[in-house]
Order: sequence, then C-alpha cells, then structure tokens
Amino acid sequence: MFRGSLLSRVISNCEGSIAVVMAMFFTVCITLCALAIDMGSLYLERRTVQGAADLAAVAAASDLDHAEAAARATLNANGFDDIHSLAVVKGRYSFDPEVQPGARFQAGLQPYNAVRLDVAMGGQLYFAKSFMSEPEISVAAIGTTDAQAVFSIGSRLASINGGILNALISALLGGNVSLSAMDYNALVNANVSLDGFLSALATDIGVTAGTYSNVLDSEVTVGNVLNAAVRSANDAGEAAAAQVVTTLLGQTVATATVPLRALVDLGPFAQAEIGQAHAGLAADVNLMSLLSAAAQLANGQNQVAVNLGAGVPGLLSLKLDLAIGEAAQNSGWVAVGQPGATVRTAQTRLRLVAEVGGTGLLAGIRIRLPIYIDIASAEARLKSLTCNVAQPGSAKAVIEARPAVVRAWIGDVASGGLSSFGSSVPVSRAAMVQAPLVTVSASAYAEMANVSATDLSFTQSDVDGHVIKTAKTHDFLSSLVASLLQSVDLQVNVVGFGLGVSAVKGLLIALLTPVAAALDPVLATLLETLGVSLGEVDVQTHGIRCGSAVLAG
Repeated sequence: MFRGSLLSRVISNCEGSIAVVMAMFFTVCITLCALAIDMGSLYLERRTVQGAADLAAVAAASDLDHAEAAARATLNANGFDDIHSLAVVKGRYSFDPEVQPGARFQAGLQPYNAVRLDVAMGGQLYFAKSFMSEPEISVAAIGTTDAQAVFSIGSRLASINGGILNALISALLGGNVSLSAMDYNALVNANVSLDGFLSALATDIGVTAGTYSNVLDSEVTVGNVLNAAVRSANDAGEAAAAQVVTTLLGQTVATATVPLRALVDLGPFAQAEIGQAHAGLAADVNLMSLLSAAAQLANGQNQVAVNLGAGVPGLLSLKLDLAIGEAAQNSGWVAVGQPGATVRTAQTRLRLVAEVGGTGLLAGIRIRLPIYIDIASAEARLKSLTCNVAQPGSAKAVIEARPAVVRAWIGDVASGGLSSFGSSVPVSRAAMVQAPLVTVSASAYAEMANVSATDLSFTQSDVDGHVIKTAKTHDFLSSLVASLLQSVDLQVNVVGFGLGVSAVKGLLIALLTPVAAALDPVLATLLETLGVSLGEVDVQTHGIRCGSAVLAG
C-alpha cells in the first residue's frame, strides 16, 4: 500500500519537470551545434583547399612540362603537406562559348594547353570525431594558358624578277601590271600590323561595329584588300610601299572577291571587337606576301596562262600555264592560335614550255622542252609555346614544318586540264623535235618528298627581326630541271644519212643543259611568289603573346 502510494505521488508530482526537459533539450542543442560547427569547419576547410587547388592549377598550366611538380610546390607553399592523393591530368581546353562548360576540357587531347587537378586530403573534426571517422575532402580545378602565336607559311620572296612577277600578277588579278623590281622590293621590305590591316579593311567595306568575324564573313574584293593595304602601310610608316600598292590598284581590275577566312585564320580572336587594341593581333605581316596570297585566293581555281615571250636569256620563247587549288579547310595563309593551329599552302600545278634554237646538226630547228610540275600542300603546325611571364623576351615558339611533295615530269599535258584538282593529270611523252628528217620524243620523272616534319624554333628576337626559317626535304634536288635532264629517256628517229642517233642525243643534252640553268631562277621566282619552293617550306612567326595562365571550367 505504501509503495503504491509513493509511486503514484512521484508520478503525479510535476515539480522539476521543466528542468528535465531543458536538460534533454540542451543536450540535443549542444550536439547539433557541435555538428554544425564541424560542418561549417569542413565547409570552410574545403573552400581553403579549393583556393589552394586553384592556385596549383594555374601554376601547373604555366609550366605544362613540369605540371605535377609545380602543383605540389604550390600546395606545399600554402600549407597543404598532408595530401592523400593528387592527380594531374593534361589535356586541351576549348575557349569556344558554344561548347558546354563541362565538355570544354578534354583529357589527353594534344597539343596540351590545360591541366585538371584532382586533390584529396583529410578533413578535421572537433566534436564528431568521438563517434565518426574524419571525412576526406576532394576538390578539382582546371587551369589553362592563353598564350598565342601568329605565324605564316611560304613567304620567302628573297629574289625578285620584275618582268616575271608583272606577268604572273597580271594573269591572276587581270589588268596590265607594270611594276619595277624596285617597287617589288619596297613591298618585300614593308610590314604592316595584322590588326591595322583588318581594321582598315573593316572601314573600307563599311563594317564599323561587331567583331572581326563579321569582317571575315563579308564579301571583299581585291580592291578592298588593296585599299586596306595602302592605309595600313601609311599607318605603319611605309609610305613607299603604300605608293606602290596605289599604283597596283590603278593597274589591275581588282573586282575579284577574296575569301578572307582562307587568307586570315584569327582563331580565338575572331570574336574580338573591331577597332579595339588586341595584343594577340598586334603582329607584323609582310605586305608582299599578303598581296600575293590575296591574288592567288582571288583567282580561285581558275587556270591562268602567261606568255613570258623571249624575256629569258637563251630562250626563243617561254609559256606558262598555272593552276592554284584550294587550300585545305581550317587553314589560312596566316594563323593566330595556340599549339595545334595549322597553316597550309594550296596545291599548285604549272606547265612550262620552253623553246630554244638548234645548232650544228639541228641548226634552224626549234627544240621544245615541256615541263609539268605538281606541288602538293606544304604544312606548318604550331607545336609548342614556351612562355615566362616574368621574362617576356624569353618566349619561344616551335613550329613543325613539312615541305610539300614535289613531282615533276618532262612531258606533255592537255592544255586547260590543270585545274581539275579532283583527278591526276595524264602526262604523255613530249614531242621535243618535229623536223622532216629528225623527230625526238622524251619523258622523265623526278620527285622530292619528306615524310617527317622538321621542328623550327623561333625566339622573340626572331619575331622582332622578321626572320624566315626553312625546312628542306632530306633528299633535296638542287636543280629540278637539271635532274630531269639527267634522267631523261630520249627516243630519236633519224631519216637519211649522216645523222647519228647518239650524236643527236648528245647535241640535245648539250643544248638543253643551259636551258635548265635559265629555267631554275624562273621557277624559283614563280613559286616564291606563290608562297612555295621546290623541296622547301618557309615559315615565319609574326608574334608571340604570352598571356598568364587562368582558371577555367
């Protein structure tokens, strides 16, 4: 009875109940606060780790060759020595805004311009560690470098023959070009800034707002290009060259259109605003090379014929048929871009027919030498850029250059069939001599090829000095025409007496050997004007821009 009443009194007694509830409440609150403190601490710690990882990613992107060492050094310098794991993945980052952010970094894609860091380290608990293990904090960061180079291919123009160039440019542009060798040398020695030329071109075609991409998509004539060249040359202090271009403008038809994207590949700078100063476009380009490339592009795939007459010493006549193909897609004559950017020359076909007067047994007979040359695309690719932001003068660009495959024949090809670049051109035996008593036919073939690319390094001093570097085929033939003559297969038919076949062959070789010496410089001048050389490729870097590494993604 007593125990029951005591129990009932205890149950019914409400004194101190609030204290019990409050004790339980405070216990729960303190526990939640402890967990909140731990969670907040972990969040703050993760932000600190993320900041250190961001710095490490920038450091790694600034030194891609030693990316992991740079990342670890940066993490250690920020007090993060106890790293559970660090993964450094090199790849390529696209700056294209049309690509989804998550897909802009592609691991393992070369040439590298970015790194992704995956960092994991232990988080610290203060209260919850009594009943749970400390978690692992994992963060990721992407760093990329925006270094750019401006480079072009095929711009040697070391020797000038005014008469040959006048005939060639007249055929490409239409009109009657009559410039002197001094005029051409003024163009060769003049350089204009790329952004100055593009800005002048935008003004000339009435595109005053928007981006350079709007300019590249506009319909531009040769006249627009020449007008822009005059203005940019004057702005660059090249008054003599500007006067030559003005003269050229008055001597050509200048109505053909120029596909600008095939002339200039601006890469990421295509979206830059017109008229604004951009360090990546402040590179100098050679004025003669610019105008030569525009002339070729304006001609498109049309075949042109040039009669050089008897202007070459030792020859009775010299006729040229020329066809210039379309360069491979995604390639301009000059390119602005990061490692991986590529420029290519167009496939070029030309047919030379030289005639020389016979002597001795062949006196009074015209001897004909037809030569057909097919030159594939040469290529230059920006392989790497080395930049030190603290020492801008130490910048270096390495360009892979691959000379074009050059194939040459002594033989006849159908007139007007050179521009069918989708198929090969049939080459038949050449009729060299057609006389009542003597007929001679001939055929010969020679090829220059280089499978592997040659690395050409350009320092900042090379850029400032407008240095042109050349890659040659390993089995380069010093004289293509002479080599053809050395391997020529002659078939001689002689009617009557007193004329020996061997004597005719010997006389022909003796007569044509000087022709080879005369044709070599003609070929060199023609091809250099077109931006290609026999067995060689010329590359020039116009500018190197070393931007600092930045976060991406």
